[in-house]
Amino acid sequence: METWQKPETIILWISIVALFVIVLLTVIIFLIRAIFKKVLKAQEKEAAIQLDYQKNLLETTIKTQEIERHRIAADIHDGLIGKLTVIKMQQEITQKDQKTIDALHESIAIARRISHDLSPPLVEFTKLPELIKELLDPWEQHLLIETTYDIRAEINDTEEFKVQITRLIQEIITNTIKHANATQMHLHLKQTKNYMALCISDNGKGYDVEKNSKGLGTKNIETRVQFLKGMHKVKSKIGKGTSNMFLFKN
Repeated sequence: METWQKPETIILWISIVALFVIVLLTVIIFLIRAIFKKVLKAQEKEAAIQLDYQKNLLETTIKTQEIERHRIAADIHDGLIGKLTVIKMQQEITQKDQKTIDALHESIAIARRISHDLSPPLVEFTKLPELIKELLDPWEQHLLIETTYDIRAEINDTEEFKVQITRLIQEIITNTIKHANATQMHLHLKQTKNYMALCISDNGKGYDVEKNSKGLGTKNIETRVQFLKGMHKVKSKIGKGTSNMFLFKN
């Protein structure tokens, strides 16, 4: 019997081949795992870069909007209101036309309100509940607005945070006036040392949230909520009003 025909020799070669196959499969598996990890890391890095880009774009967009609002508010206050005031004073001196004087007085009041809405004065030194009260005053001509303030901790909110919260409220009220046909609105603000919760509800006609969630107003709200790293939930039923709920952790 030839040496290679001996059972011991056959078993040895089978063992060598089996070992070679096992080693080869191990190397292939290792290489596949290494490639998979590399691809996964590259995808994670790309996702992180994309997320950073979106965050930076979002922050830039919000800040650019506020800069433009400040500029327009300053133009209205320093330019338009000043000129209207001069014209009003001239009319009052000559006493030519009381209707014109009254119209100018009303125009100045409207311009002041627009300027105030665009850029609330002394935001840094005004607490959030006070800012909200000032914001709601002009809208009470259109809606019965009830407010609840549950302030359990005095939070020193940043100017940026307070401005963005007032923008959210403005957006919701504007949407309510335009689309909801509501007659009543309730605003509930709760502040604790850990979080701030805001709920704004109305008795309007309501809508299908899933079908009507891509409007410009909704996008503006979501953009600001993302900027503040908060959470936003909408509940609405046709004929039963709408509720917007926000949560911001300190």
